[in-house]
Amino acid sequence: MAIRSDPTKDVEDSNTPELDPAELVHEARKAIKRMRALARLLRDELGEQEFKRVNGSLRAAGQRLAGARDAEVRLATLHSLLERHPKALAREGIRRLQERLAADREQANEPSDHEQILVDIAKMRAQLARWNLADHNFSTLAPGLERIYREGRRRAKRVKRRQARDAQDLHDWRKRVKSLYYALDMLGAKKTKEARGPARRANRLGDLLGEDHDLWMLSLYVKEHRDAFAGEAAGERELLRRIERRRKRLRKRALKIGRRLYRRKPGSFTRRVGRSLPG
Repeated sequence: MAIRSDPTKDVEDSNTPELDPAELVHEARKAIKRMRALARLLRDELGEQEFKRVNGSLRAAGQRLAGARDAEVRLATLHSLLERHPKALAREGIRRLQERLAADREQANEPSDHEQILVDIAKMRAQLARWNLADHNFSTLAPGLERIYREGRRRAKRVKRRQARDAQDLHDWRKRVKSLYYALDMLGAKKTKEARGPARRANRLGDLLGEDHDLWMLSLYVKEHRDAFAGEAAGERELLRRIERRRKRLRKRALKIGRRLYRRKPGSFTRRVGRSLPG
């Protein structure tokens, strides 16, 4: 059975001058996540030492993009809230905060960063060639898929036990949820009847947890930059209140989807996916 997609395909044309810097960062981060999911799938075959080396290299590449990504997302998250609550958030302090976030984004998107992204992508493509992904039987990938699912299931239980109150728990859970989605996607699960549902739920759950994390990051920024409100405490309180209300809704929906996604035991889930895949 062949891996069905190149994890770096989203940035295949990333050296075109017309590409938006924010989009380049976004696509590069997706490619890195797919590569890390692929490394987890192949963990047993790669060996622990090689896996740790590759995973560490990919983590470092992702961290180089974190500043640009975080600045972009904080601004986009505020824009989304303003669209949802145009009247309630029509305050001078929030407008000043928006201007500061826009300035942060411009500062983070420097040309030198984009050159480094292209270097990272080239290294990832070289890594793919070393792994020789032309043909893999599901039996060689099953242990990796089962491990990814088990780790996500364990983190789901932790989130539920703590009633989804800890933002770091939710963020850690999201990492394994996205790994599961990318693994299923690369295996071609979306084309099969049995595995299409889990892939769709993993994708949706990852989006919900991602939005929750983005809102949490914005709330931290607000608390750390209260001077942007210039003493307008009412605007700050209203923004934080809207953020928390949205997060509660997202967490409730995430827990519901998570219960369905992780209702099976890891071995049972893996066998079910394996039976559904062609070849």
